[in-house]
Amino acid sequence: MSTPLLATYGTLMRTFDAQARLGVEGQLSYVGTCEWTGVLYDLGRFPGAVSGAGRVQGELFRLASPSVWPVLDDYEGYAPDRPSASLFVRRRTPLRRPADRTAWVYWFNGDPAGAPRVPGGDWAAYVQDRDDA
Repeated sequence: MSTPLLATYGTLMRTFDAQARLGVEGQLSYVGTCEWTGVLYDLGRFPGAVSGAGRVQGELFRLASPSVWPVLDDYEGYAPDRPSASLFVRRRTPLRRPADRTAWVYWFNGDPAGAPRVPGGDWAAYVQDRDDA
């Protein structure tokens, strides 16, 4: 049985320091870049991906053990026993790249109306451009 894959698109990417702050960086092994179908929005301090016609670009990680899920779920505001009350929900998602793979993705569980759309679905590039402006 293989260990789970997590596709990240925001503050859990290597560019940011969330993995270190959470103490999980040793439990997540970087696999490579990834992409899946969805639309990415700027929610302020973090992004939110929702279903839609677009692309989200991120990083793929292999979890050393499923025991890291509670830490990640808490960080993402996901309560598995109360998904409707969660800020994000974790769902297995087919990836466009690498093809023929699926990974767990934290999807925004709200309405992003009024939030700016992240062009190209790349949060790291967007934040750098936004902060340089």
